[in-house]
Amino acid sequence: MHIEERRSSRRFSLDLTGCAIVNGKNVGLKTHDLSLGGALIEFPSAAPLKAGTRLRILLNIGFMARASICRINTLNDRVLYAIRFHRFDCHSDLLLDAYFVMHERQLATPPTVH
Repeated sequence: MHIEERRSSRRFSLDLTGCAIVNGKNVGLKTHDLSLGGALIEFPSAAPLKAGTRLRILLNIGFMARASICRINTLNDRVLYAIRFHRFDCHSDLLLDAYFVMHERQLATPPTVH
């Protein structure tokens, strides 16, 4: 069975921390992957949310966006949330793009032997 990739932006496997503001409450999160269009996130504490829930996402790299949950995956005892970003400010958009470029360069640089 072929699953169609719906993301229009390249996805990066990045472990970043941050928080989400959900219904006025601040909830810690970590990312599993990230793209310009969205992310796969996990909440370390219990956060039973449903598809369609709107969030404000803040990541520890200075990134901020509005988002909504578009899919929920349960994996063993973990719940992963696929979110779609709806609105960036220009600073956050540029910051995330620059972070991806830096990350790609680090992956492309061969390790040096001393």
